[in-house]
Amino acid sequence: MSRKSIGLSRNANPSLGVRLKMAWVLIWQTPLIADARVGAIARDALGHVECLRRVDGRGTIILCEKGEPPKGVAETRVTPVLSSGETTPDAGRWLFYVIITAPREWRDELCDWYRTEHGPILLECPRWRGFILGESSAGNECRLHVLHRLADRSALDSDERKRSRATPWFERLARNDWFDGPFERILAERFQIIEHAPQ
Repeated sequence: MSRKSIGLSRNANPSLGVRLKMAWVLIWQTPLIADARVGAIARDALGHVECLRRVDGRGTIILCEKGEPPKGVAETRVTPVLSSGETTPDAGRWLFYVIITAPREWRDELCDWYRTEHGPILLECPRWRGFILGESSAGNECRLHVLHRLADRSALDSDERKRSRATPWFERLARNDWFDGPFERILAERFQIIEHAPQ
């Protein structure tokens, strides 16, 4: 199956997300996990809303297009940079969310690595359906957010993932103390999708 990679400019407008099927520009996080309480928060989001429960029991991720987060909900505004594969909720109910914080001068190489090597190897696994890579404001640092769509969580143990982490490029990047180990990784399973009528 061929998968098309889409590249966006460094200052890509978040509104491009909808047109390019990269609609997730707001990431809300809450420690709440009860359906009713999360649902109350999701009502403050607009457009297409997806609720995913962290498997580590540490809360819920809400992906949405617009909205004002209620008190106690952390919001990250992400500008899409590139995507590949199937990136909509139809790709699977599992989300593997990776947050990368690095010196700003490494930003372009990390994006190139994801676009030309790491991402394509991961997508050779049929259960690894696609990903969106975006960035958020982080002062003098680079902060990348990668939303991986998985058909099944077993993709995390696939040979393709192991191979993606055993290349010369990966090994060179791993010489930096900010690479790999310090990445924040969150696995979450979708339990609700809400479609709010346009305002």
